Amino acid sequence: MSTHKYQVLYIYPRRVDFQQLIEDIVGTGMSYFGIARAMGVSWSTLQKWRKGSEPRHSTGSALLGLHRQICGTEINQQRITEAEEI
Repeated sequence: MSTHKYQVLYIYPRRVDFQQLIEDIVGTGMSYFGIARAMGVSWSTLQKWRKGSEPRHSTGSALLGLHRQICGTEINQQRITEAEEI
């Protein structure tokens, strides 16, 4: 009888800090209203994201793209964190 050893890899989901992305964009001089308009969402939706709500995948991807366009850089590791264990 053979014994198999398996290496178990735990992959924790990563979380994008959308609140910080929004603040980065605002730091370039764009208003919250301007971000909401550029994203095609309401101002109140943007405010929910600022308070910690997660955007849908499509709007989250669009926010990452807007950040790249406005801030001129890819997001750095500080904007991506390990998701908290549930």
